[in-house]
Amino acid sequence: MAAEPRATAGLVTGRWALRRARPSPLPRLGCFVCLLSLGCSSPPPRAPNPTRPLEERRAVEVILQAFQDERDQAVRGRPVLLRQGLALEVDVAAQGRKYGVAYVTGVEQQKLGAALPARDQNRGDALQLVSGLGEDGDAHVLVLHDSDYLYDDQVGDERRETTITAELKLRRDVRDFLVLARSKKWP
Repeated sequence: MAAEPRATAGLVTGRWALRRARPSPLPRLGCFVCLLSLGCSSPPPRAPNPTRPLEERRAVEVILQAFQDERDQAVRGRPVLLRQGLALEVDVAAQGRKYGVAYVTGVEQQKLGAALPARDQNRGDALQLVSGLGEDGDAHVLVLHDSDYLYDDQVGDERRETTITAELKLRRDVRDFLVLARSKKWP
């Protein structure tokens, strides 16, 4: 009878070999992947840049430019009575017409209080129009809230909302209003 192959410590004889138990490479691979992913992760999210509304003086310049773009003669606005004792200052009006635009700051909103109708949040980005009382009952005023035209004053690549973006949005809203006024043939 032939001798059976034997395995001795580290030596292999015959056809069958006994393997030494090796540790699995998976735990080391897992640690490597974990370390690699930590090195490649993105920085933590940053807080948004602080924003502020367009100044009223600049907003009026943009509104005047929108009137000029639409070939509508702009004149200095006048107060329109909303409620007894409370008037909305129209910043720019159409010459010979009863429609205009009011750029309302936070201070003006507080002063007018409930006389200024609340904005309907369900309508999203829709334009807010108000009419006056008495002889201004047929006047149409576009109310633009300064809080809708925000920009950040950060410099460099980290800017999120630029002044150009805010001004273009303001100009678009005024132009939409003027197109609506002409299509409805407002006085």
